[in-house]
Amino acid sequence: MIPALSVPPDRTSSYATLTAVRMTHTKRNPWMPRVGWLIVSLLFVAFIWGLRHRSQLEMSGQKAVQMLFVPSVEQGTLVRRGDELARFIRADSGLTLRSQVPTSYAAVIQALGAGQADVAWIPAFAYVLANARYGAEARLQVVRSVDRYSIVVTREGPGEPQRLENLVDRRVAIPTTITGRLRASLVELLDEFAPGWVEVPVATDKEAVRHLVEERDVDAAASRHVYSGPNDLVGDGRKELEYDRLGTLRETRVIHTSEQPEPELSSVYFGCVMTRTDSGFKRLEDFNGTNFAFSDETSTSGHIFARALLQRSGVALGHVLYAGGHPNVVQAVRDGKVAGGSAFYSPPSAANRRDGTLVGDARFLILKNITNEEERAELLDQVRIIALTDPIPNDVCCVRRGFSETVWTQFEASLQRFLETSDGRGAYYDLVAGVAAARCTDTDFDDFRAALTDAGVSASALLNAAEERLERQRSKKGGGS
Repeated sequence: MIPALSVPPDRTSSYATLTAVRMTHTKRNPWMPRVGWLIVSLLFVAFIWGLRHRSQLEMSGQKAVQMLFVPSVEQGTLVRRGDELARFIRADSGLTLRSQVPTSYAAVIQALGAGQADVAWIPAFAYVLANARYGAEARLQVVRSVDRYSIVVTREGPGEPQRLENLVDRRVAIPTTITGRLRASLVELLDEFAPGWVEVPVATDKEAVRHLVEERDVDAAASRHVYSGPNDLVGDGRKELEYDRLGTLRETRVIHTSEQPEPELSSVYFGCVMTRTDSGFKRLEDFNGTNFAFSDETSTSGHIFARALLQRSGVALGHVLYAGGHPNVVQAVRDGKVAGGSAFYSPPSAANRRDGTLVGDARFLILKNITNEEERAELLDQVRIIALTDPIPNDVCCVRRGFSETVWTQFEASLQRFLETSDGRGAYYDLVAGVAAARCTDTDFDDFRAALTDAGVSASALLNAAEERLERQRSKKGGGS
């Protein structure tokens, strides 16, 4: 059956009927046309604002900020945590970020030069190259936290002090490296338990212990202390002196360790040389003629500074392996494929203590994937660190030449707010192993440039070699082989 309301065949009657319906509806709800026009007007204004905002973003380079990280840890972790940072900054400031992890340092540097990257978190060495070749600009430097303890050391033997109470009116070597709250708590403790003790100021932790065992002009020595593997020659003045003077550990003992560590902020890290404990190697000279693993040819800590350290010690290596990453070096040493290797070293932080990895050097990249405490202890017992390189500036957050100052200001402010949240601090630590981001400029890396020159490093030659490898990899992928 056809419905009662049908289309009249006569157009005139149809128009009259339709007009009557509209008039009836208007009388019922006189506000509807006005609301409709208001909605249309608002949509039109929003559309115009959107076009204008898009135009502004495109003119200022804000359409999408490309943020790159170097492949320093597992790519999955970098991608996941980088996306968290990007989402926060977008919600906080309105900036759209795209976080990416290219395959190498060279790829990141190339991206900065080609305008395919706006912001990049890269090692100091990669930054110096990017600045020299493409005018990249340093803006922030990663700040890391070290959990420092203090220890008091005495000589082994009858009649030597065995407790703090035995240091009454005795001479104690205190290095100037112990500062701030760590020094204040140590002095307070000595004042309480050893009234009348006499401070003998010295320059370093190692020198304090040297005064104790060689000069013998003090009865005790203080030193900063961080956790290290049981066979490492780093961590405090005793272990550092053991490298120069075999028998130091046997001739000394620790009579006090502070109960709580004090956080110490640091803008530098180191490279280290490691070997198997059962190799019998105790000095760098032992690596003459041996197989050795570096992490990557362009790695500052895992190659450049480590090779310079070996060369200063007169070491001529045998076969050299570039392992393709810091954890690969640790594994090659552990498996006995090489006599020694070099990777990054940082003293452990509170995060290492909390997660049970204990150390802050490259071994922690393997330790964090081991849940069994006995297996973790086994690795630290098997692979030892015997020497550190000169200090290296922490990673840099830089921008490409010509990047918008307005966008950078928004990015930095939002990043700092990200670091004020617990989730943000956790993500940032996973990304760059840092706890803060401090402002820096290009001139802050002049001393580092001088150190590279002194080491005989041709930065451009290394970058050229890295770029050639990158092109070969791209060609190989393109050829489907």
